[in-house]
Amino acid sequence: MRRKVDYSKYIERPHPILKFKDVSEEEKEEKLRKAGDVAKKILDTLREKAKPGVKAIDLCLLADKIIKESGIKPGFPLNVSINHVAAHYTSPPDDDLVLKKGDIVKFDIGTQVDGFIADTAITVDLGNNPDLIKASKEATETAIDLIRPGTDTRNLGAIIEEIITGYGFKPVINLSGHTVERYVVHGQKAVPLTSKKGGSIVEEGDVFAIETFASTGAGEVRGDPTRINIFRASPVTPKLRSPAARKIYKIASETFEGLPFAERWLYEYLPKREIVLGMRELKRVEGIIGYNVLVELDKNALISQHEHTLIVTSEGPKITTNGKKE
Repeated sequence: MRRKVDYSKYIERPHPILKFKDVSEEEKEEKLRKAGDVAKKILDTLREKAKPGVKAIDLCLLADKIIKESGIKPGFPLNVSINHVAAHYTSPPDDDLVLKKGDIVKFDIGTQVDGFIADTAITVDLGNNPDLIKASKEATETAIDLIRPGTDTRNLGAIIEEIITGYGFKPVINLSGHTVERYVVHGQKAVPLTSKKGGSIVEEGDVFAIETFASTGAGEVRGDPTRINIFRASPVTPKLRSPAARKIYKIASETFEGLPFAERWLYEYLPKREIVLGMRELKRVEGIIGYNVLVELDKNALISQHEHTLIVTSEGPKITTNGKKE
């Protein structure tokens, strides 16, 4: 008999354990900008630090340190996605990945203040791929310039696709921009990277993370089930047997506030043996939801990415991750 799957747990939403008060639009913008300023600081720092020979884990730990020292919290672990890896790679505790000459390195970070999230990304070229970098950067910036209340995001997708293909590359068709909601990184509205995907209608006050990916390969990614280093607590409280699993679930749902976390973060709270045992049980009962590393179908492909978070207004977007007060 086929096991019945509760697909609702895979839809990102605020964890039921969270209790928070509504805030005014002014306070919302202030918190989004505070988170965005820290996220920008991280990316600016990583842009300078990313050199051949540098370890990915050192960059991840640096991002973690900046967040902690800034007095805010992470919203999504730093992604260090290289070459044909599009997204969701963050260093495990024993990571030996090293940046190399010729790499295309994508840094994608989420930060948050009281659940208001900044999601932003850049690409650092350690080779010679200026047009690939320009393709995703121009596509992202143009879509941001054009977003308004009432916009059908399929129209933005058509423009994104036209820009990226105009540079001779392919948009990654099964990735998209998305709304960002309170304590939710990936909301339900999408900004596709092609006109052929389903769109959403933009509304005043929506918070969007506009992100685009340009690929030299097939323009499609798949999840790698052998590489999962990012997780979040299931919103459906699992039945757990071991104290280790219960401890981790409590940390994931309360300390990390139900938002995505890097497995390496657990080592600040628990010894390795408890983490290994607890994570094994949580994975088995789906008490945690994993984010597979996303890789291009063409393993020889290079992918670039750019992303900003913004608030939609009738006068134009208010970008919260560029360090400017608009």
